[in-house]
Amino acid sequence: MPCEAVSDTTLSITGCWTTIIESSMSTSTQLGPDTSAKSPDSSVKREPATPLKRVTKIVVRGANWLGDTVMTLPALNLLRQSFPDSEISIITQPGTASLVASTGYVDHVLKYHRKERGIREFLAMRNRLSKEKFDLAVLFQNAFEAALLVFLAGIPRRIGFSAQNRGFLLDRAVTPRPPEQIRHQVFDYIELARVASADAPENGKISIATSLAPPIPVLRASEADRIAATALLTETGGQNQAKRSIITLNAGATNSEAKCWPEEKYAELANRLSEEFGAHIVLIGNAAERPLAQRIASAASAGRISNLAGMTDMQTLIGILDSSSVVIGNDTGPAHVSAALGKPTITIFGPTNEFETAPLGPKTTIVRAENIECQRCMLRTCPIDHRCMERISVDRVFNVARPFLAGLR
Repeated sequence: MPCEAVSDTTLSITGCWTTIIESSMSTSTQLGPDTSAKSPDSSVKREPATPLKRVTKIVVRGANWLGDTVMTLPALNLLRQSFPDSEISIITQPGTASLVASTGYVDHVLKYHRKERGIREFLAMRNRLSKEKFDLAVLFQNAFEAALLVFLAGIPRRIGFSAQNRGFLLDRAVTPRPPEQIRHQVFDYIELARVASADAPENGKISIATSLAPPIPVLRASEADRIAATALLTETGGQNQAKRSIITLNAGATNSEAKCWPEEKYAELANRLSEEFGAHIVLIGNAAERPLAQRIASAASAGRISNLAGMTDMQTLIGILDSSSVVIGNDTGPAHVSAALGKPTITIFGPTNEFETAPLGPKTTIVRAENIECQRCMLRTCPIDHRCMERISVDRVFNVARPFLAGLR
């Protein structure tokens, strides 16, 4: 298969990738120990690597999804604390670049247009990383391609989980936790930061005790974020913030119908929230979810409702969430952003596992149906009657939201 024909973001060692690896074997980068006889890849073992004498430049391969990106923030913070004098760059999707930059944990954000530009972007990023001469790479993304990228760039220290048969490309391959070991995903990223800290100055090493501390992501909205949100609400006939509070609903879920609470229930909830608390209802989502949001807006009789799905960039989204009295939605990225902003965040769970991916923040609440035998199935489309979501009543969600809104009337 010609390299130009490859468009998948997760790649295996086939076709053009075999050619790229073979042509790079003459570089100074060393493959890890041969693990071809070991299966599964999680059994990969590594001899302790000799600590680097000095780490001047670090590159992090960030997560692709918005929610995952927020969950990496505690680990990024720990990396910054471990390497206060090092230059830290992060490779991330264009859509999450401004969010990561706003934290102050990294010095440079490298926007990776892999989806839009294909293999050319991969090769361009490989060349850029090679020229930058990074000392250490930490891979929050588990894709094979992420390990291949930093290997081909000649980065001497490469740390990541030995997922997708990529362990031989890493010189510190961390064994993934077994599926039966349930813990929040934030701890996985912190584990990688802890392993990386072995190359930090002595006072920068992360202890086990530190890695078990409550790993709450923290985001802060800027004045520019709030101004952008106000401008969009005004432009779309929204509210006067001085007189009316915002309640934000996120009814969609990228690539997963099963994660969505029924739209007719969102419409009923919007009516009740608007009638009881006089709030302006704002519907958010991506461009593909705009028709869904419009159906909810049309079905709701509440007069104060705005469909902003597909109209928000990251700055505007953060501003709207930060301006909200409460944010209610499915298990999606905006819920994680809202929680990290410290806003009251109610997340409706069904097929996904809240013990692993619940939004973390000081005012978060999870709503889940009780006694559903197939809950946490992790399926993207329900093959039966969607009972894990259908059995969550509007009354229940409304009553969970009520205490956060008591002062609005």
